[in-house]
Amino acid sequence: MPDTTPQYGQLVKFDEAISNLKSKVQIPTESYKDLLGHIHARAFTVAGATKTELLNDLYKAVLAAIENGETITEFRARFDKAVSKHGWSYNGKRGWRTQVIYQNNKNTARAAGRWQQQERLKHRRPYLLYLTAGDSRVRPQHNAWNYILLPIEHNFWNTHYPPNGWNCRCKVVSLSDADIKRMGLTVTPDSALKNYQKPFTEVDPTTGEELERLPGIDLGWDYNPGLAWLGADKATGQMLAKLDHQIREVATPIFNNAINEGQSYFKSQVATIAAKQSLGKAESGTKLTLGHLHPNLFKTVLDIAPETKSTLVVIDEAMIKTAIQLIGFEQTTQLMKLIQTQADSTFNQSVVQYVVNGILITVEVGSDMNRVVAVKQVDV
Repeated sequence: MPDTTPQYGQLVKFDEAISNLKSKVQIPTESYKDLLGHIHARAFTVAGATKTELLNDLYKAVLAAIENGETITEFRARFDKAVSKHGWSYNGKRGWRTQVIYQNNKNTARAAGRWQQQERLKHRRPYLLYLTAGDSRVRPQHNAWNYILLPIEHNFWNTHYPPNGWNCRCKVVSLSDADIKRMGLTVTPDSALKNYQKPFTEVDPTTGEELERLPGIDLGWDYNPGLAWLGADKATGQMLAKLDHQIREVATPIFNNAINEGQSYFKSQVATIAAKQSLGKAESGTKLTLGHLHPNLFKTVLDIAPETKSTLVVIDEAMIKTAIQLIGFEQTTQLMKLIQTQADSTFNQSVVQYVVNGILITVEVGSDMNRVVAVKQVDV
């Protein structure tokens, strides 16, 4: 009889999960609702941990637990030490609170690492299969998703890649065509997914705020940890735009620093585009992240257009080619730094302009992100 047990294939490398956690930036918050969804792919936060020193010690405790493969008992010892050191009066019982911090950070880090591997192997294993823990503790809605089989590119995985809530134990495995045939599986039709992907609105009884939810997914968990980690800038920009100015002032430089880690990649892309330009090759339509608008500059935009949705600024390949012609290769490679700088600006409802280092930058404000639409050298 053929084996029909789903397999993970290559096990998730622990260093990929560690790398995910190390890439996160620490953001103090009062409530878990302060930062929801995709932004958690970039942020490490513990609800109620508003002191930077406390949050840093909790971060170190979680990192040590994941890095060293520590049990929750060992993590709790580190947690107790941090609580005692800072005199933190947290909500909830110790057992529950430590379980939430330990389990959720470990699960999302591993999920991000697993997604990386599945992306790398998709040419051989192009399908993903949703699996529950298979016991009586599985939530009914999650149980309904058991054995959903879809291509890795399907948008279902953008929102339903586990974990899908607090202490969710579901997982996804990658399969090849041969695996599917051996297991007697068929790809799930889109018609079977409609009810799972239909959002509904829930009113927060405390604040009266309307919050969008998906059936069966806890608030703030409707994102793919791996996909968001690899491409979270768009979601981060939208989240930063919603924050109070004081929080945005603290958070924006931190997220810009994370983006700036990819400065060498941006420079290599500019060089590639310059080479393609000299060879007369066609554009690919590639968009590159430059960073988030400076909080004070963004506040100027919000004061005039409060409906603005994002702090993120991107540039496409065509504009990079133009920038190389007008301001030169070296200045073009510095656009990440220039975009993030505070400067005097003008804004006319759709376009913000500012001058940095003798370069006039024009950014078109959009519904989901903002785009550089012109750069030129000016006299200052």
